Amino acid sequence: MSSAAVLILAVSVSIDAFAVSVGGALCDRTGRCRRNAVNAAAFFGTFQIVMPLIGYFAATLLAGVVAAVDHWLAFLLLGVVGGKMIYEGIRPESEEERRKEGGECSCPPDFFAPKALFIPAVATSLDALAVGASLAFAGTGIWLPVAAMGIVTALASASGVLLGRKLGTLAGERIMMAAGGTAIVLIGLKILLEHTGIL
Repeated sequence: MSSAAVLILAVSVSIDAFAVSVGGALCDRTGRCRRNAVNAAAFFGTFQIVMPLIGYFAATLLAGVVAAVDHWLAFLLLGVVGGKMIYEGIRPESEEERRKEGGECSCPPDFFAPKALFIPAVATSLDALAVGASLAFAGTGIWLPVAAMGIVTALASASGVLLGRKLGTLAGERIMMAAGGTAIVLIGLKILLEHTGIL
């Protein structure tokens, strides 16, 4: 895998952690910016290393079983995720959601405490789990991509904390939406460049 492909991959999987860090910083009520940035970098960066390794070695062990149906699994997973996003976009708002709109943030009091960060770190590294599995099926090396994903994610999540602290709620929400779109564009760009033989 070329250096450009590794970098695009690392940036694309780090964007969720960046967006979550921005959102957590918008809701933060502890005022402990430096500690929050360090915790976010440690948790999100570590899980972006651990999860692809799990995906890689699991896929290596199960290659014979999964290889025959991996395209169906990918289709199913994409369908579930896409369907959920479509549903969230078109479903009518509940009375409670309308009351909350523009109101207070529903984050925990200390979003960046280690216990609170565990679930967001797992959630934002699920795409890295899939990346690890896909690298195994492609017969590509794992160590350089994993190191790049961990480092880039750690830097992105720490930056998200620092940036979110300086933003208003509306600006922060726009940053998070733009980040999500950027992730999709980068993944598409990587697939296109690989298909054309540039990467």
